[in-house]
Amino acid sequence: MTFIRVSSMGKAADIHLCVKVPQEACPLGLAPTTSTTATLVMGDALAVALLQARGFTAEDFALSHPGGALGRKLLLRVSDIMHTGSELPHVSRDASLRDALLEITRKNLGLTVICDDLMKIEGIFTDGDLRRIFDLGVDLNNAKIADVMTSGGIRIRPNALAVDALNLMQARHITSLLVADGDQLIGVVHMHDMLRAGVV
Repeated sequence: MTFIRVSSMGKAADIHLCVKVPQEACPLGLAPTTSTTATLVMGDALAVALLQARGFTAEDFALSHPGGALGRKLLLRVSDIMHTGSELPHVSRDASLRDALLEITRKNLGLTVICDDLMKIEGIFTDGDLRRIFDLGVDLNNAKIADVMTSGGIRIRPNALAVDALNLMQARHITSLLVADGDQLIGVVHMHDMLRAGVV
């Protein structure tokens, strides 16, 4: 509501919103209590009204605070944190299971991608798959990776938000995603990358 303008600021303002309170909650009448709460409420109401009036979005907020948690969630892309090049674990479908295990160990991401010479994805093999094939009695010394791999693999595009990759990992109960454009392997992103980037 409006009120009689008695302060210099009130007199100079075009609009004066009164947040006067009849009495402070402090029993001694010394500490500002009720008045500070009323001021906070009015400030929040004005902020929300301004957000709506100007169409201010979460993305706008993130751009103003790029280093904060919200900024990282709304601005960080999978391409910013994924592993590429020599860090990318991959073998051909002709590789032996032993070679695939060596690649998993060397690259330290808990998986290897099976792809052709043009990096077209054919399948994936993880350290979890290794534990499962022990129960199947597979001959580890003579098996080919093509015989034990999982076709396809769960993928995400490089321009996807890192937080969306995290949500997909959590929904599918996995720790890594293939970063791909269609069937073309571009990179791999791991849960640890999310932790290091502060997405989690």
